[in-house]
Amino acid sequence: MANSITSYFYEGETKNTVSLKKEDAVSFLIHDNSNVTLDIDSFNKDNKVSVVVGNNSSIKLRLLILVDINSFEINVNVPRGSNFELVIADFSKEIGSFKSLVNLEGENSEAAIHLATLSNDNNKKKFNLSFDHKVGKTKSLIDCYGVSKDSSLIKIDGISHIYENANKADATQKVRVILFDKESEAIANPILKIDCNDIKAQHACAIGSLREEHLYYLLSRGIEINEARSLITLGYLLPIATYFDEKESEKIKEIIGGVF
Repeated sequence: MANSITSYFYEGETKNTVSLKKEDAVSFLIHDNSNVTLDIDSFNKDNKVSVVVGNNSSIKLRLLILVDINSFEINVNVPRGSNFELVIADFSKEIGSFKSLVNLEGENSEAAIHLATLSNDNNKKKFNLSFDHKVGKTKSLIDCYGVSKDSSLIKIDGISHIYENANKADATQKVRVILFDKESEAIANPILKIDCNDIKAQHACAIGSLREEHLYYLLSRGIEINEARSLITLGYLLPIATYFDEKESEKIKEIIGGVF
């Protein structure tokens, strides 16, 4: 039996909250000249989302993930003059597969993905974040921060594909992960597929252990070890909270602060 698809239509200046808990698949359709903010507050184990953005429109999709997910797939089409922003605050235990594909289909279209993820125990988080620059004068950003502790794993694949004749396309990838323990692990694969010469593309990847001097500085001022580790984690992941409203932002602070 094929999965049913629930469609949502938005236009103008709109802000809404959507639950994926009872949906097999969801399609968000954004009209021309609209400015839409959508919060997803609950999830299935398996989620499929498609987003079709109208011309000269802007959509921000915010995910606060607190439950385990087997798979999450999102496909987005962004036409000329439009902007798409995906914000992911992931504090679940396990994510089997998170895949996003954003198609930049019109000139002066832009898209960004902001991810903050925390993994602990022996859990695993796997993300595959892709942009297709199909025409010129398009811009994309992958901006990821992670904290891996205990014997957990964070894996992030960033794929930016700039097609032939996509002149003046601009693709940026940034991935930074802190490893809190000897057994914790992180893998980052920044991939740039370039089929055009007149473009701008860059990636930065930093994966490393918790810096002892930072920890020592806090301990030397009478802060307990667990509180010190919590403060470092908070400082690293908290910027994602600025993309959310006050209620969700406070919840993110509480979650990060309670990890240790």
